[in-house]
Amino acid sequence: MAGRLAGKVAIITGSSRGLGQYCAVGYGREGATVVIAARTETETNERLPGTIFETGRLVEEAGGIAFPVTCNVADFESVQEMVKKVLDRFGRIDVLMTNAAVQPPGGISTIQVRHWELEFRVNVHGSFYCIRAALPAMTEQKQGNIISISSIAAGGGSHYGATKRAIESMTIGLAAELKPSGIAVNCLRPVAAIATPGLFYGRPQGYMARAGEPLPAPDSYVESAVLLAEQTTESCTGRIFTDAEAVRELGGSAAFQRYKELNPPSWSAGIGA
Repeated sequence: MAGRLAGKVAIITGSSRGLGQYCAVGYGREGATVVIAARTETETNERLPGTIFETGRLVEEAGGIAFPVTCNVADFESVQEMVKKVLDRFGRIDVLMTNAAVQPPGGISTIQVRHWELEFRVNVHGSFYCIRAALPAMTEQKQGNIISISSIAAGGGSHYGATKRAIESMTIGLAAELKPSGIAVNCLRPVAAIATPGLFYGRPQGYMARAGEPLPAPDSYVESAVLLAEQTTESCTGRIFTDAEAVRELGGSAAFQRYKELNPPSWSAGIGA
């Protein structure tokens, strides 16, 4: 039986490791051609494992087609070159997930200015660059799907949260602008921190866990990313979802119950379920 994303070409930025890698493998499992767009070609730090080629291997083992491409989302020319390679190879772009992000240390009053600028270049400008580079192809196709990635930090007060709040605002505006072109735009944010190499870099293993609870597994996040990749302007656009909200609203009650049982109680507590 064909997967839910069979025949679709999906670009996922920042997919050499972490949530991007999890989603790339999930898309591959659903039959997609997955473009692994990230900077890491060679593993140089054992605390940050993963490369675009390792993710490619995992995608193909899951049943998808992998196309690893080196890309620095903070450089518009690099993004344009990545998109050109995708179009030269496959002729279309169906899904774009702007996942690449960085989170430098420090508070707003202490972060180094160069780190502040880097964070906005990658998290905000990088998402904008990727969207603008992919838009001509999606507009010509008269269809497409853009998934931006936010964070629970968007609801708080931090430099990282500021970049994610900007992403959420950009999502809402883009959805309204692009609906006549048939391009759906939605935003996904994890209910809580999920165990990834980036999360634990420089932190003890239990640092982000809620009291008495393990961190959620990535399964429900990947499922929500698959569900969002299926949406059209007719079914869903301009929305900001947590993974719990996306699974409940787009996946149905049976799927929601299944993932509720897999996750700690806090996963569904925020939506009263």
